[in-house]
Amino acid sequence: MLKVVPMSKPAEQERVCLISGLSYDKSQFAYAVYEDEKVCGAAQFYIKENIGYISDLRTVDESDTEKTMLLGRSVLNFLDLHGVEEVYFEKDGEYYDKAAKIIGFRDKNGKKYAYLPGMFTSKVH
Repeated sequence: MLKVVPMSKPAEQERVCLISGLSYDKSQFAYAVYEDEKVCGAAQFYIKENIGYISDLRTVDESDTEKTMLLGRSVLNFLDLHGVEEVYFEKDGEYYDKAAKIIGFRDKNGKKYAYLPGMFTSKVH
C-alpha cells in the first residue's frame, strides 16, 4: 500500500532522509512516502514569513513520477491548509526541475513557484 505521511519523530526523519538522499535538517517539517512499509522518498520544507519553501524532495527511484507528484502535492496541501499561499521549490538541477513541474510549480522570475489558493478546491456544482 502506498502512503504519504508527515514525520514527527526526529530519528525517523533522519533515517528516511538518509535513505532518500536528503541532508537531514531537524528544524524543518518533513513528509515521507512509503510503499508496503518501504521508504520510497522524502521531502523537507519550512515556512518563513507565511511563504512556504520546499528545501528538498526526492524519491529513491528518480523516474517514479507518481510518487514524486503524491509527495510534493501532500506537502503543498499541508501548506495550503496552514494558510500559506505562495511556495518556492529551492533545489535546482534536472531532477528537481522535472519534479517541480510534475508537482505543479511554474517559473516566476527564474524561480520555481506555486500559488496555492484554488489548487486543492473544485468549483464543480
